[in-house]
Amino acid sequence: MDPIIITPDVVAEAVRRAPNWKSPGLDGLHHYWLKGFVVCHAVLARQFQDALDQKSLPSLFTTGITHLVPKDRDTIDPSKYRPITCLPTIYKTLTSILSARITRHLNSNQVMSRAQNGCRGGGRGTKEPLLIDAVIGKVVKRNRRNLSAAWIDYKKALDSVPHTWLKRVLELYKVDCTVRDFLGQCMGQWSTILCHLGERMTSAENHIRIRRGIFQGDCLSPIWFCLSLNPLSTLLEGSGRGFQLRRGGTKVTHLFYMDDLKLFASSRSHLVELLNITCDFNNSIGMGLGSDKCAVLHVERGRVAKSEGIDLFMYINIRTLSGAETYRYLGMSQNIGVDEAGMKQSLCDVFYARLTKCLTVFCRALIRHTHIMVGSYLLSCIHLAYSGGLRPN
Repeated sequence: MDPIIITPDVVAEAVRRAPNWKSPGLDGLHHYWLKGFVVCHAVLARQFQDALDQKSLPSLFTTGITHLVPKDRDTIDPSKYRPITCLPTIYKTLTSILSARITRHLNSNQVMSRAQNGCRGGGRGTKEPLLIDAVIGKVVKRNRRNLSAAWIDYKKALDSVPHTWLKRVLELYKVDCTVRDFLGQCMGQWSTILCHLGERMTSAENHIRIRRGIFQGDCLSPIWFCLSLNPLSTLLEGSGRGFQLRRGGTKVTHLFYMDDLKLFASSRSHLVELLNITCDFNNSIGMGLGSDKCAVLHVERGRVAKSEGIDLFMYINIRTLSGAETYRYLGMSQNIGVDEAGMKQSLCDVFYARLTKCLTVFCRALIRHTHIMVGSYLLSCIHLAYSGGLRPN
């Protein structure tokens, strides 16, 4: 990778891409002001270049604020909170510049596997892997083919990838040594402050050090994480296994969307080989599988076959789906293909539940504003419709 030279134009481009009012970190600065005060771009470019050359950054810019957002009313259980980390705007601007250059290096050398859809520029997100998966399901059903598939779930993937492997993967793919040393130095300073309901739970002196996982919150984090799993794609594609849609065609071994992995094979034995490759790789880099959330599916002549779970080493057992069970992958309930009827019903239930809340609020507002007869009539119609299992037109 070519060395990075940061100019005022590079800073201006990074600032232009950023949203104006995204929540800042400890610096309290929004990108809106960086866009307006163009005179700062030359100063930032010089300071960013100095930080890269000296391979250091003040600890203020490597400290985040992690807001604990409750998922439901059960606020006692720590697992019921969703942590959202806000990083300093200056740090996000610098990593945005580094991310753009690293991405250009990866794309020009075709480093990232085509199976990874998580960070592909110009991609369609989850649509591509879901379409490929749907085509495979239809081919298996229509042509009565055999298929063995596995859904793999990583245990807290973004928070568990070791820092040693994050550094090593930058070296493997020949990222500029200055950038590698700079990111390694910043990684040693990563820390965060917990914040609950607007109040900080940790003092400025007692930061929580981030010793494993990605420093989430900037645009470099997802690319770096996908890069850390890219060698697994190389191993799977080089295994010679997979599912072939047509004779002489390319074999599909797996689909990746960030850490969501699905494996495909033409038989149970071939699937076990792919699973062993995945487990070997994960053990080598120090990441674990959430075996209770993994599943396999075996199809014989277009029909789901009954079989026992797959036992792997390290006492990992992966359960087998029956014909009536489904697995939620990328937001869709699946078996051989997507459970379309079930998905439509669940979407309708969510939509009508939200519609009922909106209409109820509207009717109560009418009642409060003296339209008592109209509001009461509409409210009774809503309750009558849903108590009788009806759906409004």
